Amino acid sequence: MKKITKLFLLLVAIVTWGSVANAQTSVYCSTPSGHLNDPAFGDVNSHILLTITNIDANNISVKVEPNTGGAPIDFLQVNPSGAGAVIVGTDEGALLPEYKAIINYTTPPANVTLEILWSNPAWGGRWMVSGLTVPFAATCAPATVDTEIPTAFTAAKGTELSTSVELLLNATDNSGTVHYTISYGAGPTVVNTSGTSAVQKSYVVTGLTPSTAYNFSIEAKDAAGNPASNNPQSVSATTTAGLVTSAPTPPAYSAPKVISIFSDAFANLSGTNFNPGWGQATVQSIIMLGTDNVLKYSNFNYQGTEFTHVFPIATGMKYLHIDVWTESETQVDIFPICWNGSGNEAEKYKRLTLGAADHGIWKSYDIPLTDFVAQGLTMVDVYQIKLVGTGGKTVYFDNIYFYDDSTVTDSESPTAFTATKGNVTSSSVELLLNATDNSGAVLYEITYGATTLTASGISGVQKSQIITGLNPSTAYSFSVIAKDATGNVVSTGAIVVPATTTEVLTALPTINFETVGQDWAWTLFANGDNAASLYSVVDNPSVAGVNLSPKVAKYIINAAGDPWAGLWSSNIGEFTFTAENCIVKVMVNKDVASNFTVKFEGTSPAFEIKVPNTLINQWELLTFDFTSKIGSTYNKLVIIPDFPGTRTAGSTNYYDNISFNSSLNTAVNNVTTNNIVNCYPNPVINQLTVNAKTEINEVIVRNLVGQTVKTTLVNGLEKSIDLSDFTAGNYLVTVKLANGEIATKKFVKL
Repeated sequence: MKKITKLFLLLVAIVTWGSVANAQTSVYCSTPSGHLNDPAFGDVNSHILLTITNIDANNISVKVEPNTGGAPIDFLQVNPSGAGAVIVGTDEGALLPEYKAIINYTTPPANVTLEILWSNPAWGGRWMVSGLTVPFAATCAPATVDTEIPTAFTAAKGTELSTSVELLLNATDNSGTVHYTISYGAGPTVVNTSGTSAVQKSYVVTGLTPSTAYNFSIEAKDAAGNPASNNPQSVSATTTAGLVTSAPTPPAYSAPKVISIFSDAFANLSGTNFNPGWGQATVQSIIMLGTDNVLKYSNFNYQGTEFTHVFPIATGMKYLHIDVWTESETQVDIFPICWNGSGNEAEKYKRLTLGAADHGIWKSYDIPLTDFVAQGLTMVDVYQIKLVGTGGKTVYFDNIYFYDDSTVTDSESPTAFTATKGNVTSSSVELLLNATDNSGAVLYEITYGATTLTASGISGVQKSQIITGLNPSTAYSFSVIAKDATGNVVSTGAIVVPATTTEVLTALPTINFETVGQDWAWTLFANGDNAASLYSVVDNPSVAGVNLSPKVAKYIINAAGDPWAGLWSSNIGEFTFTAENCIVKVMVNKDVASNFTVKFEGTSPAFEIKVPNTLINQWELLTFDFTSKIGSTYNKLVIIPDFPGTRTAGSTNYYDNISFNSSLNTAVNNVTTNNIVNCYPNPVINQLTVNAKTEINEVIVRNLVGQTVKTTLVNGLEKSIDLSDFTAGNYLVTVKLANGEIATKKFVKL
């Protein structure tokens, strides 16, 4: 049996019956079934007539037939209710102008309840279901036939657009409902719609051709098929040409005074993604008007534009310009989206209102960036723009750019420029940048190897820029230049910041660590396994007679927020930092990534350094540079996991092999060689490519709390990993090679 669509309607016949039993009175009860909400089948065939005849004290006859002018009905089933109800005769299964069923009741009920299921061939096999309840043993009064025609029928055109015409229809009918049939074009094309009596109906005919004249013939009828006396009404309309002209040409600006996203008038940012997959209903495309490119958003609910890198809008820019063309959209919200470098986003919007006078013309907007700044958006690192409409409309955009309209040439260079090294991990180096400029913002250009990137910051405010995707145990030299939007370079020239990434050590597959004490705080290494025999990662000399190896310390954080949970301290005897012992190294294995702090206390003022731990459930060698404290004297060493920051209840922390060295390049055994594995791009938008010089078995992506979010089997030298459904943030990718080596790198998902 073909799939069917059921329309449940309640047919309640309230009738008055006589008291004479066995009266064989012909009874005629007419009740509309309602229609299928499918104009293609018309209104007449959407109704039935129902006749119930009381044959005798135990039997009734049920007859259903199409309304006047209707097609034959194929009745499939009658379901009577009540004890002893039996269908003793039917016309079931035949294509008939009517259908009859005789129902016998051994015990006649007070009321008869029937479910009637039928179909009309003209409806393409659709099924109709009606429920009916009437008293038994009575006579049904003849139904009143509706012969009153609709009156006051009018039809006029409303809004004419390039691919649609609005028809304004009205008529009055005693039934309360009027049905309209609209015909136009060759064929012709016929559509149906219904409206409330005496209430204007707006019906939009869509799918038309631009710049084309149409004549619409409209008829009005009631449910009984009675036509209005002035049928048909004729309405002439001509669709508009739609978008045929380009947006106004922008003024000429010098290169430092404009950052263009989409415009033929300027050099646009390279690599921009105008259709990122954000789950939008919008269909985005770029059309050509002569030689002019225009962004087209069909079915526009919202749409994003994503840049390959953040850029410094605040660096001298004053306005955001955008040109909008639409026939029907009433508002567009524009959102600049900023990224603070750690995966956190901020966005604010400006609403562009489009009235009737703005439809069918290019509307230009120049939005002061202060409108966004006043809402709390810094406008420093903008990497996306989002446009939001009311939904379902078609809107065109052009000339999207940020600019400075001042005619004064800025010749003042940034001053007070500093660039220093911050936190260093196995795959990243933090650069701490600062400079002052009269424009209120500074652009930093960072070069290392063959790579050059930019970062923007606020004048006089330190900028933390983390360079990711680096190789472990590698010396880098970062050359940093500060300049303003006009291109004025700081007079002191570039600052070179040297930094060497730390080593990465991966734990063996099985580890059997013993718990150290029950308090987890202020406990010396004791009762631990001999990790040195398993890993032998570094030489661990005694400091002032205290051997900090070979035991492994294990700490479990008791409660979130405990400021000293997991702290370990040792009186190491008085010693002074020298060039021979100013580099402190600690092996760390944690199940939650967070900051890790090494602190010294003693005769000199206490001094601590925190380094981010980036690997999860793997050994990582963290390096702490105390070069600046050469000459300072201490007698106590303190190490604190998850400090400063929120401690995670139940998290487990191991540390081992604390050593004092004279160089950041101390040899380490069993380090996976990360330079044989490459992951790019970083930051990544949708696709992360992983390749290696030897065969890759598996690629595992984890978030920073150690949860595995994606695992991919490779068995090859290269694999592209789809991250389009990942939320923005920092992740770790672990690459397992066929030769047993493992490499882990950190990347940023935009």
